[in-house]
Amino acid sequence: MTTAAPAGTLRALRLFAANPDGLDLRSAERQLGRPTASARQAVDALVAGGYVERTSAGTFRMRPGPEGLAGPVARASEVPTMLADAVTELHRRTRARAYLAEWTDDDHVDLLDARGHERLARIPELPARVPPTMAHAVAAAKVLMAFSSARRSRLEGASWTRFTATTITDPLTLDVELATIRRDGYALDREEFAEGFSCVAAPVADPGGRVAACLAVSMPTRQLDTCRAETIRAVTDVARTAHRLWYR
Repeated sequence: MTTAAPAGTLRALRLFAANPDGLDLRSAERQLGRPTASARQAVDALVAGGYVERTSAGTFRMRPGPEGLAGPVARASEVPTMLADAVTELHRRTRARAYLAEWTDDDHVDLLDARGHERLARIPELPARVPPTMAHAVAAAKVLMAFSSARRSRLEGASWTRFTATTITDPLTLDVELATIRRDGYALDREEFAEGFSCVAAPVADPGGRVAACLAVSMPTRQLDTCRAETIRAVTDVARTAHRLWYR
């Protein structure tokens, strides 16, 4: 599995949301304005993630949801473009793998966009759509739950998996951590999902004040230990800037 969709996937989501009748690959590549290999990789990731389907005519279109709507693709298209730019800025400041994440209506956390070259270590076995059964162990999911009691209430803790020795599996302990996240303005996952990897995530509120998305970085724990304060500052600063720009 990969940690997140390739760079440019958020723009590809927007493109297919704006073209519900579908596009051929050449048209998608041209409108994305990315190298052919990069555009193809983004489209392939959307197909693999179940967001986009290939038609019998060889074009690509959004996969209908249960009510004939576009499901996660329609929701992703509502996320402003400047948040994709924020992912780029976060990667620039931290030189770590950076992500944009959103909580979806089916209680998955979608990693909508990512920045980071291939030499950067990836979190093993973390899918591009984080299911509710993994949310308790992932920083991006925790920060999105911390600012929404409705999201937290739908996360059943009776059978949470212990992925590592530091995974939180007790609901009361998680609730204490969510309160700390609200106080501090960021979430930290220190080897809670995968041994040797840590993540930092910060919320991004929409113009109505709802925490609609978050920005996050992941890196080897040893790397975070050498620059923890700087990394937290970068993640929270870029998230606050993205929020201010969203208000304009």
